[in-house]
Order: sequence, then C-alpha cells, then structure tokens
Amino acid sequence: MIDSTVQSQILKPEILNGDKLGGVIVLCDHASNFVPPEYENLGLAPGHFNEHIAWDIGAADVTRKICEMMGVAGVLAPVSRLLLDCNREPDHKTLIPPLSDGVQIPANRDLGPAAIKARKDAYYTPFHDACAGLVEAHLKAGKVPLVVGMHSFTPEMGGEKRPWHAGFLWNRDPRLAQAMIGMLERETDLVVGDNLPYSGRDLYYTMQRHGADHGLPQTTIEVRQDLLATDAMTTEWAALLADILDECMNRPDIAAIRHY
Repeated sequence: MIDSTVQSQILKPEILNGDKLGGVIVLCDHASNFVPPEYENLGLAPGHFNEHIAWDIGAADVTRKICEMMGVAGVLAPVSRLLLDCNREPDHKTLIPPLSDGVQIPANRDLGPAAIKARKDAYYTPFHDACAGLVEAHLKAGKVPLVVGMHSFTPEMGGEKRPWHAGFLWNRDPRLAQAMIGMLERETDLVVGDNLPYSGRDLYYTMQRHGADHGLPQTTIEVRQDLLATDAMTTEWAALLADILDECMNRPDIAAIRHY
C-alpha cells in the first residue's frame, strides 16, 4: 500500500545555459517521466510511464537542442506530470491528477494538505523559481526575452486523428504565436494550429506566469509526437523552431513588453 504522507525529496529542475541572456527562454514543464522510487510508481504499471500521460514525449529533446543551437536559456521540470503538473495553477484540481486520459492514479487519490504541500515544495516551487530567475535576469539586463513553452501532443485523441503537425497556443497576447504560425506557413507545407490542438485560454499557467504577467511575448509550442520519434526528427524540429525564433527575436514589433 502506498503511503500518501511520504516525504518528498527536493529535486532540482534542469537549467540549461543559466548564465546566457540570449533573448529566448524555453520552458519545458512536462519534460520528464521520472517518479522517485519512494512513490512506488504511484500505484501504476511501469509501462504507463512510457506513455503520453506521464510526459510530453520528445519535448525535452527539442528543448535541449534549441537551447544548444541558439545558446539560450531553458528549464526542464524534473518529474512526471502524473506526480505533479507544473503547468497548473497551485490550487488547480489536476495539479496532482487522480485520473489521466482514463487511467486512475491510485497514489493521487484522497491526498491531504500536508501531502500536497510536500510535492509542491519539492517539485513545483523549485521549477517555477528557476523559471522566474531566468526571466528576472533578462529583465535586469535590459533584455526582453521571448518566452516559449515546449510541449508535444498525441497523433490521436478520443478516436479522432489530429491533422496538425504543430500548434501554437496563446491567451490574450497573440504576437509571438501568430508570427511563428505565419513563418511556418510561409516556409513549409506543415499544417499548423492556431490555439490548436489545445487553447491557451484554457491551460496556460507557465506561460502566463513567466511571460504574459511580465508583458513578454510568449507562446506554447506543441509538436505532434509521431514527428518526434527519433533523434533526427527532434533535431530537425529544433533547427526549424530555432530559425523562426531567431527571426522573431530580432523583430521590434514582437520583442517588446506589452501588457493586455
């Protein structure tokens, strides 16, 4: 039986190029499928941690490669979103999901305040503190960074095939998302979603907190997971996204503070 009062070991997020002020910050809040051993796989069969419910498959690889190619900063969350989802408000009902895509998460049911706080202190707060630190460093240096979230999505959901190769999410500030959509449509024959396959008006916490709340240009990038299945594929996507981010970074109509 899983002990819901287990004491969480604080795991630091992975910070990429933390000393760089390159004009872009890439945040990957669903980077990992790791769950510390004391949680006993949350009561799930191990195979579930290779599925999309545990992480955004391929997103961490693309994040690392963009940061390496551009010499820009990034942060990757250290644990599976099944343990705690960093892209949720602190009091959101799915911060620690009891159910994900029809799969019951036994260790996430009936958690008391102390158990929830332990996970937040160990995984949520360190991730968001690292993100905030990078944003603060850029602003103190007079830089207006583009803040991007790197995600991936399943080729099919609810029995319906998803036609988009990639999508760009936004809430109230469409500048960066729509610029990147336009560039991809201009340069490629990809099918690109505007607030698809998800909407930034629904789930956008990381981008809202570290981008929009500061008036910074921001978007969540979603790439379909079957297009990130190999190292060559993640390299190709990283290079494509790095190219258009570089163009956006040098456009004064995008790289400027704007509050809505």
